[in-house]
Amino acid sequence: MAEKKRGDRIGALVSEVEALAKRLRADIRKRARHAGVDKRLRMTADRMRKLAVMVAAQVEKYAHHVRKELEGGAKPAKRPKSKKRKEPTGPAVTP
Repeated sequence: MAEKKRGDRIGALVSEVEALAKRLRADIRKRARHAGVDKRLRMTADRMRKLAVMVAAQVEKYAHHVRKELEGGAKPAKRPKSKKRKEPTGPAVTP
């Protein structure tokens, strides 16, 4: 029974925090609109999003490179290939 009450209290607390966060976000948006910085904030947010995408792509590329390096180090060394003799390409000699 005590577990059920605790779960109810936790659920109520989570709901209250969610509602407060939603109200706070709406209040910040309203104040930003009234201050006239909405467009600049949107432009900054878009720029930051683009930069985040670029950083994520670089991290992904680096992680792929590291994985390939680690996998490559585990492979056995290849034997060196013997050099093939080149056949002469000059004019044919007839006796």
